[in-house]
Amino acid sequence: MLHRGRPPRGLRALLLAALGTAGLTAEPFTWQVATPESRGLSAARVEELRVHLAAHATKAFLLIREDRIVCEWYAPDHSVTKPHFSASMAKALVGGMGVAVALTDGRLALDDPAAKYVPAWRTDPAKSKITLRQLGSHTSGLEDAEDGKVPHDKLTGWKGDFWKRLPPPRDSFTVSRDLTPVVYPPGEGMGYSNPGIAMLAYATTAALRDAPEKDLRTVLRERVMRPIGVPDAEWSVGYGQTITVDGLPLVGSWGGGSFTSRATARVARLMLREGDWEGRRVLSAEAVRAVTRDPATGGSGGIGWWGNHARRRASLPPDAYWGAGAQHQIVLVIPSLRVIAVRNGGVLSAKLDYEEARDTLFFQPLWRALQP
Repeated sequence: MLHRGRPPRGLRALLLAALGTAGLTAEPFTWQVATPESRGLSAARVEELRVHLAAHATKAFLLIREDRIVCEWYAPDHSVTKPHFSASMAKALVGGMGVAVALTDGRLALDDPAAKYVPAWRTDPAKSKITLRQLGSHTSGLEDAEDGKVPHDKLTGWKGDFWKRLPPPRDSFTVSRDLTPVVYPPGEGMGYSNPGIAMLAYATTAALRDAPEKDLRTVLRERVMRPIGVPDAEWSVGYGQTITVDGLPLVGSWGGGSFTSRATARVARLMLREGDWEGRRVLSAEAVRAVTRDPATGGSGGIGWWGNHARRRASLPPDAYWGAGAQHQIVLVIPSLRVIAVRNGGVLSAKLDYEEARDTLFFQPLWRALQP
């Protein structure tokens, strides 16, 4: 348990906040560039990978090995300082990271019933059984707000309202809480669910009621992004909105983010280092492991992140994990190889389904480039 042997949560939050700012006057971390060969890679294979990705609608590609950039490339209309939309990669960079901070502070536990933080679910026979772990790993049974190949702006009913960013009571959070049905018993299946991630954000925010930072945007800024040196101009989240429901300042974590590739890579570096940033403890190692590759979630789901602990991606090591969004926004971390890869751009292939395109046009070519 994350709580065992730790100070009371209020004291722990204050201690961690102090630790998070104590080293800000130290020499800041800056990315260093190295040749592929100096990091045990073939320059020819890395260049082959770069050319391949450039030919498949890529806007930005960043490959880091052993804390050194070995390849960084941007399309002519993109740049190192230009944020790119995250799509559902926000589930990892916003939802997962917010939970990691709350876990670090002892403000929640993954096996808590969501109803502990969502009073409206306490008497619901199905939703009262959903846990935070299930919300984060797409095993809650909550139906998704997407419907096959129908564009978001063509959806009707509660699914259409979820994507319109309407004011309460038709906002995404209220819709997820009150109108989204449970389509299978919680924990007995896996089904991608944007409303599930919305309710994870709701529950996490409820757990922050007595915290110094009350909303996920502020949590990320003060507890993650500024401590690891990401400028405020290089990221944004939650579609730029804060929706107040039940007195909670709610920020969307299923999409609506925008990050530069280097900002994304810094978050990935923090996770690869299991919460340590140049000697400062930003997140607990337990929290990082819980959200990125905890096998207790089953399947491939971490908490907002995806993992290979079930070994379903033959082209990746079992310790690999990633965040992913529409049009193949991807951040990949391989701790055993000390590798971080970030890819932003358009869809890799319109002829293949999402996972097949990701695996055959990104994971597999990347794996070939990582061979000695």
